[in-house]
Amino acid sequence: MEPQSDSIREVLLSRLPRPEDLATYQQGVKALLEKNDKALRQKRWTVVRVWIFVVAVSIPGLWMAGTHFNAPQGNWFLGLTLFWVLFGAVEVAKYSVAQGRVEVLKEVKQLQLQVLQIHAMLRDSNHGTGDPSRSTYS
Repeated sequence: MEPQSDSIREVLLSRLPRPEDLATYQQGVKALLEKNDKALRQKRWTVVRVWIFVVAVSIPGLWMAGTHFNAPQGNWFLGLTLFWVLFGAVEVAKYSVAQGRVEVLKEVKQLQLQVLQIHAMLRDSNHGTGDPSRSTYS
């Protein structure tokens, strides 16, 4: 088990950008976060549309289930309504997971950028410049 965790560690560390590429990496992170925010907004509108559809289908389905309460058709309408409500609930759950993923990604990327800025400052101070205003980050 230990060799696998070392290989995962190496893979993750190899994907970190160098402090010299900080400005390029910041632009890439900004573009990535904007893309994720746009996708999240689209998913939110999809969820809203799904719930409008669920309500539009469920109201007549519940009405039909109530009018056919003692007949087998009432159970079919009730089951169909339950299916659509569960479908809507799954869409809400998918949106919540996506929203949490985007929030975690934002936090991780902000932390990563701060660590890279510190590395750049330390590198600049070790090379004798000593002036943090001359570093490559903004």
